[in-house]
Amino acid sequence: MNTEKFNLSKARKEAEKHEKKSVSLVSELKINKKEESQDFLEEELEAKYWRDLYKEKLDEIKDDKDFKKAAINNLENEIKSGKNGSGLNANWALWVIPALKNLSLYEKEFKEKIKEFKDDDNLKKAVIKDLENDIKGGKNGNGRAAVRALYTISALKNLSLYKKEFKEKLNEFKDDEDFKKAAINLLENHIKSGKNGNESNTKWALWTISALKDLDIYKKEMKEKLNEIKDDDNFKKTAINFLETDIKRGKNGDGDNANCALDTISVLKNISELWQDLAQDKKASMARDNKESEDIPKRPELR
Repeated sequence: MNTEKFNLSKARKEAEKHEKKSVSLVSELKINKKEESQDFLEEELEAKYWRDLYKEKLDEIKDDKDFKKAAINNLENEIKSGKNGSGLNANWALWVIPALKNLSLYEKEFKEKIKEFKDDDNLKKAVIKDLENDIKGGKNGNGRAAVRALYTISALKNLSLYKKEFKEKLNEFKDDEDFKKAAINLLENHIKSGKNGNESNTKWALWTISALKDLDIYKKEMKEKLNEIKDDDNFKKTAINFLETDIKRGKNGDGDNANCALDTISVLKNISELWQDLAQDKKASMARDNKESEDIPKRPELR
């Protein structure tokens, strides 16, 4: 595995080539939101933004044979390293597999890889040991360790893997204030730097929000961070640039980038669903408020 995927300051020179396209997409969707704002909740419009984006990018890669080959080869190499004791590689592979499930991609390969995780004790041992180290690090204030733990535990939930260990490890940190502080502080930093053009940090921010959604934790903070990026065109443009670079590199044979793109596209789908859930919650609240107001007896008219 290329350990640079964990270097959050990694520069992406190719992104400049995609900037005009990204700005155009953000602007187009912004115009659409203005046109539709009288008919839809802002949460529904935001859900549509992320839904349109993930579908567009999924269409770009789903039938590309070179992209698929790069992604699967990389996944196989990460799993092989995991079987040999590398928890970092094992969990990187584990983060990718739920994306295949969520996007309904590469069904044959998905079944093969999930079976390897279920059947290989060395792979399981590597996953759990690395997860334990990340939880420990998160409790000690290491934000990167904390968010890695969130990604891993989210993957276990999505794949229904290692159910006993999943429950134990989730309970170890979900009510731990130091772990939560480390994760949220890093998320805030990722959003801030993403707004200022740091492309890789937009990815990590979106991945973290998606994991919080999957695990149904830190709801208040999750909503706050969603609203921070909702109307920030710089963040969105930067995120699109980064994804487009990953897709391009994946098509050119880079498996790390291909699987980063798969993860991100899956995360965009989750973000869209999260906004749709928030829209449904608001509609239900509005309906309750309307019902309550209808039930209040009208006061006599003043004369």
